[in-house]
Amino acid sequence: MKYLVLLNRRFPFRYGEAFLENEIDEISEKFDRIIIYPSDARIGDKQNRKISSQNVTVRTIEKSSLKLRKIKYLCSALRYISKSRQPKLLHKLLDGYFLAAAYDQMGKIRKDLGNFPVRSGDTVYFYSYWLYINAKVACLLKEYYEKKGIHTVVFSRAHRFDIYEEKRRFAYLPERINLLGHLDHVFACSDNGSDYLKKHYPKFDRKISTSYLGTYDHGLGTVESRKKFHIISCSRMSSVKRVDLIIEALKLLKNENLSLVWTHLGGGELYDVITEKAKELDWMEVHLDGAVPNKEVYDHYRDCPEHLFVNVSSSEGLPVSIMEAISFGIPVIATDVGGTAEIVLDGVNGRLLDADFQPEKLAEQIKYFVSLTDEEYRKYRMNARGTWEKYFQAPVNYKNFVHDIHTLYKEGKE
Repeated sequence: MKYLVLLNRRFPFRYGEAFLENEIDEISEKFDRIIIYPSDARIGDKQNRKISSQNVTVRTIEKSSLKLRKIKYLCSALRYISKSRQPKLLHKLLDGYFLAAAYDQMGKIRKDLGNFPVRSGDTVYFYSYWLYINAKVACLLKEYYEKKGIHTVVFSRAHRFDIYEEKRRFAYLPERINLLGHLDHVFACSDNGSDYLKKHYPKFDRKISTSYLGTYDHGLGTVESRKKFHIISCSRMSSVKRVDLIIEALKLLKNENLSLVWTHLGGGELYDVITEKAKELDWMEVHLDGAVPNKEVYDHYRDCPEHLFVNVSSSEGLPVSIMEAISFGIPVIATDVGGTAEIVLDGVNGRLLDADFQPEKLAEQIKYFVSLTDEEYRKYRMNARGTWEKYFQAPVNYKNFVHDIHTLYKEGKE
């Protein structure tokens, strides 16, 4: 039998890792059994994301809240500091916390996996969705199972926070060399991420490649007159997403005699702050819809006349939110961070802003799209859809991903 053990953070609970909804149905066809362990969930949490595949099992292993577990890991960090080779004390402490969390989770998952009849001759694929603690857990599980004579493959995706070290709070990510040394492969979600890892860890460049995420085809969105110009954004309201800068740019357009509508899909820790700030846009129509399930996002893009998608994050991997938007033929304005330039082609399907742009620049680009002729705007729409069709279709990308996973198995057997 071929088992896939997926180690992630939240899916299928709450609204994180929404992109796994697309992936899991595709890859489930290629394995006999898939077992999902979301590390941030706990026993008793209500699953709010449907998984249709019958061979997928979701297991929760934690009894305490995430906050209590973090305190526990912090208290246990001192036990693992001796394993760290970092010269700085702060980095040693971060390593200690990282290892405390990984060993604790590994022990519980290893015990729970005893409920599944893995036998000699079976293959277990350990798949970490993040190049972080989950990846360390996957490596530890591989070591345990191989001692039992079970053939294993261990690999990880990598997105944003788990790639770009300088974007972290202390400009540091634990266990990079150890992880890359023990993983069979790392699949970055963008060429930018792959290039970053290869540049910083050239010894492991053959283990690193790009594997784009993808979305499904829900058709082109509604097309209506741009006399009332509709702007859409979709993200968590957090500091890295900088939704407040959209408000600052829109404020500059108050006296431009434009008929604008702005809708934002997504909640988060700054929702109340952004809602209060958005009151300054009393001259235009504003909708802050809060957290919205994926299906409702797709329904909105299909049924509502959205003319422009805006993403002004200070850091990104390769945004699935932009994949979703361009699949409906919506042009994009986005910051040139992470792998965004691989999906937003400046002057073709959208426009790119510098990472440290001023609101005036965003306001200028919004005016540019409002002023386009119907033919010019139609080209942007068709190019947006064409980019999605060429690079970001879920069935194609996940089929290629599974092929690459099985190639790792064949290479391991040789």
